[in-house]
Amino acid sequence: MRTSESTVPREYCGERIDKYLAMRFGYMSRNEWQREISSGQITVNGSTVSSSHRKIREGDVVTYEGRNLVEPEIDRDYTVIYEDRHLLGINKPGNIPVHPSGIFFHNTLLTLLQNETGMKLHPLHRLDRETSGAVLFAKDRETASVIQSSFNDLVSKTYLAIVHGRPSGALRVDVPLGQDYSSMVRKKRSAYAGAPEKAATSFIPLFTTGEFTLVKAEPETGRQHQIRAHLLHAGFPILGDKLYGIDEGQYIKFTREGLSDEIIETLGFPRTALHSRRLILRHPHTGAWLRITAEMPEDFRNFLSGQRQWLNR
Repeated sequence: MRTSESTVPREYCGERIDKYLAMRFGYMSRNEWQREISSGQITVNGSTVSSSHRKIREGDVVTYEGRNLVEPEIDRDYTVIYEDRHLLGINKPGNIPVHPSGIFFHNTLLTLLQNETGMKLHPLHRLDRETSGAVLFAKDRETASVIQSSFNDLVSKTYLAIVHGRPSGALRVDVPLGQDYSSMVRKKRSAYAGAPEKAATSFIPLFTTGEFTLVKAEPETGRQHQIRAHLLHAGFPILGDKLYGIDEGQYIKFTREGLSDEIIETLGFPRTALHSRRLILRHPHTGAWLRITAEMPEDFRNFLSGQRQWLNR
């Protein structure tokens, strides 16, 4: 039995509790959450909720005394690409969350690494579940504090993405990000003038094959979903992206039914084709420059195989 707890943010104030739960914890549909509410499994601020029509307010603490949830299977084929006394760099597969979230608790990279090493590790940044590549952990709280306090100033990041379309050359998107109010998915973000979060990303096309292009992405800021939202804004959505790709309706299907052959066929790839290629940072203790690189994943190579040699940058 596992307890899930969430504090309601401002943008969900006035929402029905069943709708909020379906958006916040996407591992069950709205109808499934209604059944959980009817069975007395949901409390708000410690009081059991009996009606799915209950409206929630900012700051409410919603708790689910969950069933014995079966966590989705993950890809455990991670590799160590850097390690010293203070830092651990991992090449993350494209189907594993970095840390516990939603239905995932045991099946996360952080949990697996801590069980394997016997150490308390601190994720220094986040990658989305479907994003593969270089991710960095600290082995002690002091190192984590130093790096996290100014991560975007200390660390430069390079990503690879396979996108729909053929960019004519390098481009830079410096449009701010905010909530996408036109989307059916509340957590989706969008780039538009007047959005609250300053964001900038540079993109360089590496090579094109058919209607797809391998691009290098270098974020200048560290906003959530920045690369995905900026590529969609530029007209080059990422291959396989369920939320920021060619059809966000596939995200709704995925959260309700899981990954299906129909979703893969529609989107052309089983996951978001985004890879954290390289992290460059100055070591907080030694001052030495570190260059932590994760090889292009096999699923990228398989998709691009038989085409022209890609340009390694």
